[in-house]
Amino acid sequence: MTTPREVESAVAKVLARQRRRRRLFAAAVIAALVIALLAIRCGGGFGLGGGDGLGGGRGGAGTGSGSARAPARCQIRVDATGVTVDGKPATPAAAVAACRGGADVVVTGDARQGTWDELARALAAAGVATAVRGAGAPVGVDAGP
Repeated sequence: MTTPREVESAVAKVLARQRRRRRLFAAAVIAALVIALLAIRCGGGFGLGGGDGLGGGRGGAGTGSGSARAPARCQIRVDATGVTVDGKPATPAAAVAACRGGADVVVTGDARQGTWDELARALAAAGVATAVRGAGAPVGVDAGP
């Protein structure tokens, strides 16, 4: 014969197991939602693998090396000392040659107008995309804040 205390203990154990199962199920549902959200936001992977990806890294049908990157934009500064490209002194011709991918130009108030005019003509003739800021910037060309 079982005593009321034993019955109460057995019922408490069953209820505790049910509570534990519910919490485990809720945690699994939350984990599945988080994983689904990460899969949607992060795309095809998290970048932890060492492989080249699904395509093998060989590129498309072209004959190139497979990594066609646009040339990086460079920073040009025109001031009283002349033209500098990424912090190094340069001539306008050298600045155009170094900045084929585009240039962010800052023209200071003490820049010589002739230097800026020569650089602007050379950049335009070479078809270099520029964003100009500063005192020597033509109206309507300023890159903004």
